Amino acid sequence: MPLTLTPLSECKILVVDDDEMIRLTLETILEEHFTVLPFSAGNSVLEYCKENTADLILLDVNLPDINGLNVCRQIKDDPAFENVPIVFITSTYDTDSQNACWEAGATDFIGKPITASTLIHRTKNHIENKLRLEKLVELTYKDSLTGLFNRHYLDLEVSNVFKQAIRDKRAFSLLMLDIDHFKRYNDHYGHPQGDVCIKKIAEVLNRSVKRPQDTVVRYGGEEFLVLLPYTDFDGVKQVCERINHELASENIRHEESSLNRVSVSIGGVVYSHQEMKQFDELVSLADEALYEAKNAGRNCFKLHAID
Repeated sequence: MPLTLTPLSECKILVVDDDEMIRLTLETILEEHFTVLPFSAGNSVLEYCKENTADLILLDVNLPDINGLNVCRQIKDDPAFENVPIVFITSTYDTDSQNACWEAGATDFIGKPITASTLIHRTKNHIENKLRLEKLVELTYKDSLTGLFNRHYLDLEVSNVFKQAIRDKRAFSLLMLDIDHFKRYNDHYGHPQGDVCIKKIAEVLNRSVKRPQDTVVRYGGEEFLVLLPYTDFDGVKQVCERINHELASENIRHEESSLNRVSVSIGGVVYSHQEMKQFDELVSLADEALYEAKNAGRNCFKLHAID
């Protein structure tokens, strides 16, 4: 059975070249088939990639502010861009230059001067391969009810994100959430409606995290994890407040709750890497904080900052 993929017209290509004529040429060729965003410098595309993702990046090696090889390495260091193809646009064909591009994480090369048909077909092939891989990952790592990542993903993939945060010596934060009085909800409304409630909570959580590297996982029946790499205490607090605000706005009816609507309890940890911790330890600490939130009356969050 063929996989249903995102239409190519909705796929986002970042074109990074300081030569305005080349940039405009690439845009003109590609914009009929894809969504194209142009950048004239390395730092501007790196800044963009902190908060956004893409389906393919066309990158010049020689940029005015930062070498294209360094741009490629930094982008590929972000787990959110692991499967995003980076294609160098180059007029240099010697072996050393090409090897440097491969080592930086390049997926392919397209030579200057640009041939329109080659550019379009290669770009289509790379994006379609990326979309197929993402679909297979979704079938393997996504929860069938909510579309969130599942425990299998957590066990096999999250350690890479955690290790990257340790290498960068930056905070790694984790939230554990539980739907308040969910057994009463199921008993009152029935399990099919309980599934609808879980799906709505998943939608709220997805709306509440903003960056490509933030990940929401369905951890158990009515339990969820939110992984927030590179997020400090204030940032985690803002996410918790956003979740509570979004959920209050959703106003999912729960007659067996004192609020008369569905709420969640949240426990979180903000880990700054001063002492070595394992990911499983953070999950346990978040679970302890969640227990505190429940004891405090539910519909609240408790956060622990740990070294």
